[in-house]
Amino acid sequence: MRPSVRAVPAAVPDVPDRQRRRAMAWLGMLPAVLAAPAHALLLGYPSQPLRLVVPAPEGSAFDALARALAAQLQQQVSLPVGVEDRPAANGMAAGEAVARAPSDGHTWLLQQTTFVAQPALESASYDPLRDFQPVAMVATLPVFLAVDARLPIRSITELLAQARGESVTVNCGSDIVGTWSHLVAAQFVREYAFHAPHVTVRGEAGLVQQVLAGRMAACFACYPSVAAAVANGQLRLLGVTGGARSRFAPTVPTLREGGLAGFDRSAWIGTFMPTRTPRPLSMRAAAELRRAVSSSDVRATLRAGGFEPEWDAPDAFAQTVRRDATHWQAMIREADLRLDSGE
Repeated sequence: MRPSVRAVPAAVPDVPDRQRRRAMAWLGMLPAVLAAPAHALLLGYPSQPLRLVVPAPEGSAFDALARALAAQLQQQVSLPVGVEDRPAANGMAAGEAVARAPSDGHTWLLQQTTFVAQPALESASYDPLRDFQPVAMVATLPVFLAVDARLPIRSITELLAQARGESVTVNCGSDIVGTWSHLVAAQFVREYAFHAPHVTVRGEAGLVQQVLAGRMAACFACYPSVAAAVANGQLRLLGVTGGARSRFAPTVPTLREGGLAGFDRSAWIGTFMPTRTPRPLSMRAAAELRRAVSSSDVRATLRAGGFEPEWDAPDAFAQTVRRDATHWQAMIREADLRLDSGE
């Protein structure tokens, strides 16, 4: 009798091996799965008019910048782009309007560095870091250190020597508390031991007039505010904020070149959306802003207002926002600056 031969069942992979294969197959499909909803979102975006909310009054340089961006964006997306000026409550009304807006990518906030410094000066119903998503930087705003040209001061070193001396009173001025020029001036006076107080004047035009009248020796201001007085020899520029010299006055050294550490920041101007806005939408917005900032009309408007065109992508811009929030809020608290103070 021949021995019976039983069929041997095929080897069955163990359960962990099958799970591993399924996991690998799923990972292979993941990019397509993730891309599908993002693609669907972008297909219909933007689907309605865009709102660009601005914390500045109509007719200001900030408003002009916003309107130039809006006009260019409108051409690019073929939809209306409206500018809403909300200067009330030191600009906080603009932040509140955007923080409450739907997270559908159709409401944008145009802001600057002071936005993330403000929580150290006053309370707000929103948190700039928690409630907003940085979209893109569109420009920087350099601030110049200018001195009365009648004084024998031709460098930052000479200004500091005079300011620390006992025989001459050298005071320094800026725009009002909480503005960009004020933050820079407050850090300068605090770190370099001026004997005279830091004087604030509402509006840079009035500030420059105070210097020209001999009531203060030096001031921090944006280029359009000092350009005429520099051209006619009444003011002398000693330095400028930022990591590189400004195209407005390329022969003027940076404050860092003049020996001042910690002044390599220029104010940024950038856009934000409500924090829960889907990332594909903010990325699309950043791309449209890059195109807009590259246009000749927008660049001309930026420079007329004292801004330097400079685009930065969402991730890099977010890092800058966080860094500056930490730096300026700490400086404000350490210096005990307050909105009603004359510091």
